[in-house]
Amino acid sequence: MTSGHLRRWSQLSSATGLYSIIMKSKLSFLLIPTLAATLQLAPATFAQAPDRPNRRFQAERRARWESLTEDERAKLKAAHQTAMADPAVQAAREKLKQARREFREIMRPALLKADPSVGPILDKMRAQRPDKN
Repeated sequence: MTSGHLRRWSQLSSATGLYSIIMKSKLSFLLIPTLAATLQLAPATFAQAPDRPNRRFQAERRARWESLTEDERAKLKAAHQTAMADPAVQAAREKLKQARREFREIMRPALLKADPSVGPILDKMRAQRPDKN
């Protein structure tokens, strides 16, 4: 190799090094905002409805119910109806209803105290709620 070849090789390697530095800076310029946006959206992505505890509980209960045979379901329904006729069970159910009423009576003012602008939302939800007493 002649000195001209070496000179060209050194120019090429320094240009490649400069190109590499430029590409790394462009990569970090794009990578950091993309990573920040991904991290900000991750909680919303993982907070979807299937991850709600109540819905998961309902889905699990439904799956357990569906895993029963028709005979097992019929026996369970009959036993449930008999148990619901028990005065102790009826009293406990009435206590549960009363506790739910008391909870709602305390929760509504607390919600309004926390954020008064939710009043119309609560009214809308109350209007849509069937009267179960």
